[in-house]
Amino acid sequence: MHTENANTQLASDLLGSKEFIDGITALLMPTLSKVLSSAVERAVVMNASATMSKKDFAVANRISDSVLEKWIANGIVLLAPTPTSKVKRKHTCEKTGQVSTVVMEKHGNALINVAAWREKNRQQAVKCRYIKP
Repeated sequence: MHTENANTQLASDLLGSKEFIDGITALLMPTLSKVLSSAVERAVVMNASATMSKKDFAVANRISDSVLEKWIANGIVLLAPTPTSKVKRKHTCEKTGQVSTVVMEKHGNALINVAAWREKNRQQAVKCRYIKP
């Protein structure tokens, strides 16, 4: 009894049946369409924007964060100007009890200038001796 199957069809016959494929397709299509649409949307945003966050730039170019920081330090990748704001903080001296106001500049998140990166790569491709115009 333990060697008998409830289904007399072979497993290979079930895999090739139209009903099986239709059932799997119906189950997977909503998830696949969500994943695909989000991937396409992300690709369009990454390729159309003039700036990009450091994390997104590293992921898009398949480099580590430390390599990206080295590229920024060496001027290979340029940072985009980010807005700054002034922050005031009151500080009380423990010894004298005197209150002083400290004004600091708070910088926005560092963004990579992707437009400059693309133009630099385009200029290198134009000057490449292996590419004939």
